[in-house]
Amino acid sequence: MRQPGSTNSKHKTSVVVVRDLPALSSFVPAWEELAAAALEPNVFYEHWMLLPALQAFGAGKDLRVVLVLIHDPRNPDAPAKLGGLFPLELIRGFRKLRVSALSLWQHVHCYVCTPLVRADSARECMVGLFQWLRSGGASASLMELGCISGDGPFHKMLVDLTNEIGLLTWVTDIFTRGLWHEGYDKRTNPELAVSGDLRRRLRRKEKHLSEHGRVEHLVLRPEDDIGRWIDEFLRIEASGWKGQRGSALASSEGGRRYFTEIATSAFRRGRLLMLGINVNGRPIARRCAFVAGEGSFAFKTAYDEEFADFSPGAMLEMDSIQQLRALPGVRWMDSCAAADNLLVNRLSNARKTIQSLAVGSGALGDLVISGLPLLRWTRRILMRSSEAPAHFSADAPDPGTHRNPQK
Repeated sequence: MRQPGSTNSKHKTSVVVVRDLPALSSFVPAWEELAAAALEPNVFYEHWMLLPALQAFGAGKDLRVVLVLIHDPRNPDAPAKLGGLFPLELIRGFRKLRVSALSLWQHVHCYVCTPLVRADSARECMVGLFQWLRSGGASASLMELGCISGDGPFHKMLVDLTNEIGLLTWVTDIFTRGLWHEGYDKRTNPELAVSGDLRRRLRRKEKHLSEHGRVEHLVLRPEDDIGRWIDEFLRIEASGWKGQRGSALASSEGGRRYFTEIATSAFRRGRLLMLGINVNGRPIARRCAFVAGEGSFAFKTAYDEEFADFSPGAMLEMDSIQQLRALPGVRWMDSCAAADNLLVNRLSNARKTIQSLAVGSGALGDLVISGLPLLRWTRRILMRSSEAPAHFSADAPDPGTHRNPQK
């Protein structure tokens, strides 16, 4: 690993590895400052979302949170700043190989894993992380930066840095998903960017829905009872197929507690966006999203399946587009949806790239990274040869690739 030209001249770094929640909680003030000064926002890795997630979903996993501290060499007595925060899971059989890897932790309700790194020292922070990785302290031969934003400033910095210092990398997964980006005059109705056919169909559905009673479109307000909104969301989600399958948040006490805690924390910070539809006062749909920096991250939408023919979920997505115009500091909304979500893709006016990148560490890690293209090619050839000619796929997905979970 080559030393970057001028990176080390500004700051020095050190690495702290934290494995227990009480110790990690002691960094909350510095963590909040880091999130506010981050090169790229990620609400899922802020303390009020990550700490509850670790408590709810971290059991049985080999997790550690790596903190990169930034020191000012001109003032040795000055307190160190938190320069980067990396929640990592040790994977002992990376891609079914006998090699260990550290991977950014992604629990079932986390839709992006871009780490929080301080904008004014991002390069130094990543150099410090990679030096720690190659020193052997990580007990891993490589690191996978999975499910990170592939078109933002963090990714651009990462590509330039790994090329500069000579680290071997390989893209293990890449896809795009729906994004709504502010590319219009705030005085213009943003719904005009949605196809006229879809808008007309939704208006007809709402007209038919109104035959069942008075239809209300709701927006969470600062004076509202957040507990009631949370209970209504959980109840609606659990009433449908997710409840039957056991994947609804309310299906487990840990999931219920997680959502209650993060929604309450976001509400107190003015960072929670919730929309709803009622019919004759009965809640039939709710949508939840979180604000971070200049963007918002969609979390989940739930609707009463008794009203599925009226597309209340699609109506809420249209409401969220209108809501963007009322939020002066928010310029984009990440759908956090699956790449093939037809509704979200029809409503989006842009695409968000999500990428997973493996970085080698030492001779074994570099060997694995060098061999991944051959391994991918071999798997594709084997898959193609086992398929019937009528089902031949020229671009079969790679086994083991991990996409963000369905919401």
